[in-house]
Parts: sequence; structure tokens; C-alpha cells
Amino acid sequence: MRVNWVAVRNAAIIAVIAGLVFVSQEGFGGAAFSASLIIQVIFVAAILSFAYNYFRQNQLAWLVLKPWQRNLIIACGVGIALLLLVGFPLLGDRLTPLGVLALIAILVLVIVWVVRESRRFR
Repeated sequence: MRVNWVAVRNAAIIAVIAGLVFVSQEGFGGAAFSASLIIQVIFVAAILSFAYNYFRQNQLAWLVLKPWQRNLIIACGVGIALLLLVGFPLLGDRLTPLGVLALIAILVLVIVWVVRESRRFR
């Protein structure tokens, strides 16, 4: 009898998700909050890792940018990381979570605009 490891993995994922839902419904808010923070930090670390790898693969393109463009990209990247980490609790009384996500989207669009502008021939 052969074991289908993909099915075992999928069943484990479903069981973990169901366990998280059960834990959050039963009033274990501390555990759910901690898991949420861990996932959030891992997500931000993955974004920073992606940005670093992108920089390593495109160093020449980075050097072609003007200094103000480089500074703007770095500022927007730091702003995105800060909004992901502390934006929701910090701006919760002023903005909805969708508003914070809109701010993140605006910063991403600024980065895309700077990169497209730098590759334009004049």
C-alpha cells in the first residue's frame, strides 16, 4: 500500500486551519494573536527578502537610478514595512483596515512609477 504524501500534507493543512479557527472561537485570543503576529513578521521578512534578492539581481538598474529616485524607493519600502507592522493598530481610530491597505497600495504604485520613469528614454 502506497501512501499519498500530497493527500497527507493537504489533510494536515486543513487540520491546522480548522484548529486555528477552533482556538480563536474558544476564546484563546492570546494564542491567536501571537500566531497572527508571527505570520505577520514572517510575511514582512519575506517581502524584505524579496526586495533584497531583487536588488542583488538588478544592481546595474539600481545604479542607473537618480539619487532622489533611490531615496524615494527606499522611503516607500520602509513605509510599506511600517504600515504592515504597526499601521493597523496605529491608524485604527482614523482609518479602516481597507484604508491602511490603500496607503500600502499607493506606496507600491509610487515604486512602480519610479521604476517605469527610470526606464523611459527621453
